[in-house]
Amino acid sequence: MKIYIKTDNKGIPETDSDYTAWQGFQALGLETFFYNSEKEIENTRPDDLIVGGVSIIKRKLGSYGIEIPEYDYPEELEKYFGRSIWTDSLEGILNKQSEWPVFVKPVRDKAFVGFVLKSEKDVPRLREFKSNESVLCSELVDFEAEFRAFTRYGKIWDVRPYRGDWHVKYDSNVLDEMVKEYTRIPAGCAVDIGVTKDGRTLLVEINDGFALGCYGAESIQYAKLLSARWCELVGIHDECDIFFEGADWKKMHRQETMKSIS
Repeated sequence: MKIYIKTDNKGIPETDSDYTAWQGFQALGLETFFYNSEKEIENTRPDDLIVGGVSIIKRKLGSYGIEIPEYDYPEELEKYFGRSIWTDSLEGILNKQSEWPVFVKPVRDKAFVGFVLKSEKDVPRLREFKSNESVLCSELVDFEAEFRAFTRYGKIWDVRPYRGDWHVKYDSNVLDEMVKEYTRIPAGCAVDIGVTKDGRTLLVEINDGFALGCYGAESIQYAKLLSARWCELVGIHDECDIFFEGADWKKMHRQETMKSIS
């Protein structure tokens, strides 16, 4: 497996996450290459892992006929939402001012950055998008702090604060239960959680592991997470799974599939 890392115009890994991935894959002994434009990775194969932004990765996987599911709010974790979350069209939510303020983000991953729609002043931010663009809408929750839990093969290996007061403590038992109950969890992903003013630990959203901000995570573990998810999507053996940690995870998935069929 070869690893291709996105760079800026100076040939330097484009983001902190790209640099961290490069460090991790180098330490794992895998062959790494840099690319600046998508043209440079036109002839790569599914067993060549691409590191870069969401849009680049989705286009590359799409060229292999791979469609990536949307995982933001898994139905089996609904009890951890702590707020109403629903799908609407852009036109629909813009015509329902009685429901403002509301947090809005695109169903189409990263089509635009999610934000709180408060008033008419916010509408221009959405003018370039089609009226039938599907969006996820959420009641506002006042999170004092937010954290990213990195998971690989159904196990949490790190949790990093990324917003709010770092003194605030999340409930680790609740986080453990979320991951345990998330039966369709990808091989690599982030479970983002938030802590409310009244002390509840809630799910903010799930972020897929094919292109994921590292938020200061350890480089080798971060690279292994990216590898686990890429290999799951393209259907190849994960060369970074040297201790066969994915075996039990795959067994669990087969059991859950059989339960749903029966």
